[in-house]
Amino acid sequence: MYYYVIMNRLYIPKDVLHIILEYDGRIKYKNGKYINIIHKNDERYNIIRPVISKKLIILNNIDLRGSKFYFEFGFDIDNRVGLCYDYGFNDPYTFEICYYDIRNGWEQIRTYL
Repeated sequence: MYYYVIMNRLYIPKDVLHIILEYDGRIKYKNGKYINIIHKNDERYNIIRPVISKKLIILNNIDLRGSKFYFEFGFDIDNRVGLCYDYGFNDPYTFEICYYDIRNGWEQIRTYL
């Protein structure tokens, strides 16, 4: 029988440890590792939902042409302020990050790598 040592004192048989960790269904033993499982109705999804939706918007609006790409996104607070990422569209073999602000006219701050 295999045992796990917990806090250098307590020895728990492996099969009992599996039962304890799988009791509420949030931790599963899969492929030799313990992994956390978050239920689809868990409130923690509300924390990451805005990040996932923003990422999906960005991924669906990428302009790809061969090895060139361009995408932009507005910030959540005010969509008139945001960032653009460009590789190869304005200048071949140049990566550009551009901050834009169109609240009071047009302002751009560009960085080239």
